[in-house]
Order: sequence, then structure tokens, then C-alpha cells
Amino acid sequence: MSGEFVKLDKDNFDLLRKQIYRMCGLTISEGKGYLIEHRFKPLYQARNCRSWRDFYQLLLSGDVQFKEDAISAISTHETSFFRDNHPFVSIRNKILPELLKNRKAGAKIRIWCAASSTGQEPYSLSMLIHEWVRSLPGVKIRPSDFSILATDISGAVIERAQEGLFTNHEKSRGLPAGYDKYFEKSEGRWKVSPPVKSLVSFKKFNLLNSFRPLGQFDFVMCRNVLIYFDDATKVDIVHRIHDMLPDKGFLMLGSTETLAGHTDRFATEHMGAVLLYRKVRGTK
Repeated sequence: MSGEFVKLDKDNFDLLRKQIYRMCGLTISEGKGYLIEHRFKPLYQARNCRSWRDFYQLLLSGDVQFKEDAISAISTHETSFFRDNHPFVSIRNKILPELLKNRKAGAKIRIWCAASSTGQEPYSLSMLIHEWVRSLPGVKIRPSDFSILATDISGAVIERAQEGLFTNHEKSRGLPAGYDKYFEKSEGRWKVSPPVKSLVSFKKFNLLNSFRPLGQFDFVMCRNVLIYFDDATKVDIVHRIHDMLPDKGFLMLGSTETLAGHTDRFATEHMGAVLLYRKVRGTK
């Protein structure tokens, strides 16, 4: 039997939002008690909580699965294939040619998709790479020369992304004409084709943790996630991304996110409707 649900009072709201910040860095602003109620209600009831203090105590406990479920519930997982489109035009026309030009002989070009949700973004990038390579006859570059690491804080979301299975609605959202060829029908859903999947690896990862185990990258996509962090956490994440990139390496943020006034370690470049960030040579 599920727990009796009670309204969230201010004292417990403050406790919960501080604990959420400690666990994953997300900032829940004043007046957003309804958001915590809505996101946590199923978990509250499933764990037979009698009060929000019970819920809070569970977050403090050693129950790893509960913490994982809570982080997944409070995180936003909105995504689609080729989301916003303009960034992918910039990737094809500007970033991929630059990555190829700066590539060291025999080295893979490594890309990190942070906060990748259910996988549409890294799979879109893989499809785009396949299309772009096909458009370069005679150039010594193959899709397999690229490696995409996709991470998300939610283990459940990462498991879904690894399956590479999407409904008709999910597949149709944002997918350009001619890209159906990268999917196969599978028991009423659509499965990402093996060539597309082969470029992408998935990993559960909290952006508050050290980036060192992830290695170095030539290009980082961290779109529509920094908006959920306070300024100090945002700058910390961006500076650690900076340390992963080579000189002039690229960082791409979401359309509503900016580094203006926060750091001088990146130069900005306009590419159509998109603002790109490039690591300033020699900055630390």
C-alpha cells in the first residue's frame, strides 16, 4: 500500500532542495515546492512515506537505489532528434571540418555529449557524422574515426538510451528527411541501426564528479543543462570542461545558456544562429 501523500511545507522544502543540490548540483528556486511535489510524488508513495521528513531521511540514508531514483525524478529529460536544428548545421559546416583539420594522424576524434538523456542527441550526432563522411569522397576519414561518449546522471535513462529503441512519435520528432535509413523496425518500435550505434558509448555520470576518468575530448556538447545550476557550479563545470579540451577545442551550450561575464577561458564565434565557444590557447 502506498504512503499517504501530504503537502510539502516550507521547512521540508528547504531541506529537500539543499539535499538535491548536494547530490547533483541542481538548484531548485524559491516557490518551486510544487515541482518537488510533482516529481517526487510517485517515489514518495511507492516507498510508503508518511511525511516529507521520512522522504528526506531516506535521501540521507545509504539507500543508493532510492537516491538514484530521486535524482532521475528531479532531473529534466526533455530531448528530441536534431533538437533546435541550428546547432547541427553548425556542427556539420564548421565543427566537423575543423576537427578533421586538427586531427592528429591515427587518432580518434572524441566527442562528449553531457546530459544526453534518452540518447537522441548522441545518435543524431552519429547520423550526422555518417552523412558528412559520405559527402567527402576521397577524404581519408571514416565514421569509425569518431568516438562519442554520452553521459547522464540517471542510470534508468542511460539504460533506455543504450537500447536505442524509439516510438514512432519519438523518431519523428526532429528527424530530417532521408534519415529513416538509420533505423530498423523492431516489435512496433524503431531501433537505431548498428552503424549509428557503434560510434556511441553510454555512461552514468554526475557532473559534480571529477572529469579526469573520462579522458580528453576534441568537442563537448553540454546543451540545456547549465541552466539548472547556480553560477558557482556552472563556472566550475565549464572550467573543468576547458581542461579536457585541446587549444581551440569546441564547447557547445544550449541556445539560452551563456558564458558571458562568467569566464575568459573561451572565445566566442558566431555561426549562423549559434554561438560557439572555443578554448583560448594557453589558458588555465
